[in-house]
Amino acid sequence: MKRAQKAKFEKAGWTVGSASDLLGLNEAEAALVEAKISLGDAVRTVRKRRHMTQAGLAKLMGSSQSRVAKVENRDPEVSLDLQLKAIFAAEPTALADFQGLIRKWSGRKAGTKTIPDGGARARR
Repeated sequence: MKRAQKAKFEKAGWTVGSASDLLGLNEAEAALVEAKISLGDAVRTVRKRRHMTQAGLAKLMGSSQSRVAKVENRDPEVSLDLQLKAIFAAEPTALADFQGLIRKWSGRKAGTKTIPDGGARARR
């Protein structure tokens, strides 16, 4: 919002702030909302870049076109799980990028791979 517009609203008695301020969200909650919004936009961008229809992406995900539309349109009922599934289905190389972030956040070295083991310890 431009300064002049903000000043005009404040002069009229309005309080200007963010959605986080209005809803009383802490930093983690605000970051989660922003991430969900960004992922919805990313799904649409990746799908279009790959010249896919919503129905085509839905088929790769094992889902429906209407669910893809909900992901892309930021439906609050859509889970992060479904958003990530859509990203990985549309752009399989995104998994490597995501794993890179996990390594960065966990402090692992670049050559270390994460292998899901269901909680079991590896045996030799």
